[in-house]
Amino acid sequence: MSRQLTSTEARIDNLTAYLTPILIVLSDLNDAFCPPFIQPIIKTTQALIAGVQNVKRNKDQCLQLVESIHPVLLAILRIHLESETVGSLPPAILDDVAEFTHTLHKTYTCIEMQQDGNRIKRFFRQGEAHGLLKECQNKLDQAFNVFTGLTTLTVLNNAIQVQNAADAMHQELIELISTLSDGTMSDRSSSVFYNGASGSQYR
Repeated sequence: MSRQLTSTEARIDNLTAYLTPILIVLSDLNDAFCPPFIQPIIKTTQALIAGVQNVKRNKDQCLQLVESIHPVLLAILRIHLESETVGSLPPAILDDVAEFTHTLHKTYTCIEMQQDGNRIKRFFRQGEAHGLLKECQNKLDQAFNVFTGLTTLTVLNNAIQVQNAADAMHQELIELISTLSDGTMSDRSSSVFYNGASGSQYR
């Protein structure tokens, strides 16, 4: 008989199930268009998934932080797909993405502090840690409000729904890439034909 997961282990499994499919699509978006900040967002989120599993203190607050990330990532992904130029965002929204990236880095620093088992350091840094935890949660809540306000995407709180949403966006991204590739090939063919015709005309 398999061992039953603790509540903490179950929450870690859930947040991993939420974040993994989104990160896959973000990675493909990054490979195709290299949008600013997407690569750091991916790497920091991956580090957060690993880091939250090793926290020794304030586990509940740390888990809440990482659990707050997936709806923001989904919204950022949707905004990139809906942009007039796929993979490119207006400067104002790009500033918001930059701020969210900074928040993720600060969140990772905060969670890293909770992995330190040194009792003396823990005593002197406990107040600092609580303040940073609260600040990070406030920043993540602000990011949620900003990015979900920029898209009609419904907030999903079920791993299967998140997986389905990520799959749909992945398919949409593949189709966009295919369309753009076909357009590029068509433009190149037209250019070759035009240049060839022009060259023969003036021989």
